[in-house]
Amino acid sequence: MVARSPAARHAVQVHGLGGLGARLAAAVRAARARADAAGQPVLAWTAARIEPIDPVALFRWAHAGGHNPILWAQPADGRSLVGLEPAWRFSASGPQRFALAREAWRALVSTVEPAAVDHAATEWGGAPVVMGGFAFDADGPVGPQWEGFEAAELVLPRVLAATSEAGQYVLASCVVRPGDPGEEDAGDALATMALVDDLLRAELACGGQVGAATAPEGETAAARAAACEELTPAQTWKALARDAAEAVRRGELAKVVVARAVAVRGVRFDAAPILRRLWADYPTCTLFAVARGGRCFLGATPERLAAVRGRAVRAMGLAGSAPRGASEEEDRRLGDALLASTKDRIEHTLVVDVVREALAHDCTSVWSAPSPSLLKVSNVQHLHTPIVATPRDGATLLDLVGRLHPTPAVGGVPRDAALAWLRRHEGLDRGWYAGTVGWIDGRGDGEFAVAIRCALLGGREAVLFSGCGIVADSDPEAEYAESRLKLRPMLSALGANGTA
Repeated sequence: MVARSPAARHAVQVHGLGGLGARLAAAVRAARARADAAGQPVLAWTAARIEPIDPVALFRWAHAGGHNPILWAQPADGRSLVGLEPAWRFSASGPQRFALAREAWRALVSTVEPAAVDHAATEWGGAPVVMGGFAFDADGPVGPQWEGFEAAELVLPRVLAATSEAGQYVLASCVVRPGDPGEEDAGDALATMALVDDLLRAELACGGQVGAATAPEGETAAARAAACEELTPAQTWKALARDAAEAVRRGELAKVVVARAVAVRGVRFDAAPILRRLWADYPTCTLFAVARGGRCFLGATPERLAAVRGRAVRAMGLAGSAPRGASEEEDRRLGDALLASTKDRIEHTLVVDVVREALAHDCTSVWSAPSPSLLKVSNVQHLHTPIVATPRDGATLLDLVGRLHPTPAVGGVPRDAALAWLRRHEGLDRGWYAGTVGWIDGRGDGEFAVAIRCALLGGREAVLFSGCGIVADSDPEAEYAESRLKLRPMLSALGANGTA
């Protein structure tokens, strides 16, 4: 941690961060009166406009300080969120985890009195934000490497740095409980204010290049020598893919997504340089990183699960993949072949149909493009169908997420039969891989993405994941090649030369 010069501290104070503690203290005093009167916890929060903070630098600082940060970023859109420490945390497991999360967040947000929200918070948008994620399968196997990653988790950060079209803001939050001491710097408020004070003293200005700097060469040299190990041996996985295709041909399933994992070992991995490379190489993807103790789950996913903004829902069908070409002509040829592929079109149509059906439960209208287009990222191109809908009154983002997850792009069709097949045969602790990560604010706006193209970092090991959709005519050798293609983004971001 680096102390700011007087001039630098003054610059921050001018832009509001220096006064954030005083405004939070006022919000805490007002919340304490309501908490005592109502006999229940009350959320106090405020916001301040700031100069841009580099989200990756903030994530690194917070991770090193043990603040368990969560990062969400969409570089191409100039949007990012970095949350530090839980002022409030919800966790659950089992089939009702999405509904329980929805009700818990709704109950907490209902304690915010609009009249108590100050001008800076109103300027931000008038709503606090929770971040979190959901495991792939609430009933699936979870090994010790996923310790701290619950089946369902929402966190209200004590401090949240946000960049959006509205500008750059820091939000500070705490939960005031009945009978808390009368001083505004006591109890939970004290921890939030101390974190604000630490942030004030940290050198995290981005200099206009938010998240974009590449990692120093020295941070990747050792990683290039790291060893790759297939945790699911190639022949074992191909046999599994063959069994899955046979199950589809027997009519037990229409599709199932079989995943594999690869371990990269030999160096101590730092999330920040990995995030910087993903930021530079995959700006159109959604970047995410969730730190829990000494572990960090991160990735750059091209797949949105669902987003809500006002009265509009956005989702997508994403299934069917091909590599990018070395030349423009080859790239176009590979893309045209993907668009014409019967196997990939069947797989893609299954995903689109299930997403549309799931949205129809909570939406009054659902529209999708009549045919897929190509979504291209640095190393791969996908069949992509945008889907938009209008939510019914009372339907929330978490309702939609619960309906959609897991989509056929990461699970299978029929959903329950595919999940049961994977529990019996796959033998992989997916944890949050192929789960969903995202955020939602107090107004109901937010977005969740499918957690693919990712890795779980822990000390001197990084575990990478990829999966392929298996249908009746899937070829195990071709599917294995596709799974290797999907591992490349994370292998490259880790600085590892090897392939797996």
